[in-house]
This record gives sequence, structure tokens and C-alpha cells, in this order.
Amino acid sequence: AGWEALRNATFERQQAIGWIPETARLTAIDPTMTKWQDIPERQRAFQTRLMEVYAGFLEHTDTQHGKILDELDRQGLTNNTLIIYVFADNGASAEGLQGTVAELLAQNQLPSTVDQQIEVLEKDFGGLSALG
Repeated sequence: AGWEALRNATFERQQAIGWIPETARLTAIDPTMTKWQDIPERQRAFQTRLMEVYAGFLEHTDTQHGKILDELDRQGLTNNTLIIYVFADNGASAEGLQGTVAELLAQNQLPSTVDQQIEVLEKDFGGLSALG
């Protein structure tokens, strides 16, 4: 599957429910982005786990925003409230195109490969399920 398949499915679902116009076309993936088919098989579970963790973050965030909207509604303030929603979290990986298990590695410019991160997860933390 991979991120291209997820991207396509998300776009199609958003069109189907009317969030984006039927005439909209999905832009091409930036050529600097790694294609899923180019991710080595041994790294795909790691990349899949990063996508799962990000999805969990988005689900949690959506739930918290929903609580605010529910409370405004409960108080009868919905029709007298302007909501400006800016969701700017830098995407699934602010640490580069490969992702990381330790943001401080990237912030301190300490290079690490995906294979090194997988090794640390397996050796020191019990595997991918510990991530997230």
C-alpha cells in the first residue's frame, strides 16, 4: 500500500463526501519525495508505524477540537463564534524525509539511518510496537 495509496484514498474520500470539488485533481507527488516502492522491504514496517502514530495523533487532535465545539454548542455560543482553525504541525515528519524515533537527533544534527533506528527499537525498546 504505502503513502501514495493512502494519499489517493484520502483524496477520493474527500471528493466523495464533498469536502473538495469533484473537478479538483490531485497534484503530482513532489519528485524529492521517496516513492513507497523505493522503500526497502526491511524498512516498510518502520515507515508504516510512523504513519500509524501520526494517524493516532490526528485522531486525538480531532477529538479534542470536537470537545471545544461541543462545549460551544452546549453553551449556545456556536452561532456567535468565529472559529479560525490553523493546523500547522509540519506533517508526519518534521525531522526529514526518513522519519525518526528521536526528534533530538535531528535538532542536534546527529545523523541516523532508518536501519539504525530500527536496530535501536528492536534492541533497546522491544520493537516497533514501542514506537508511539
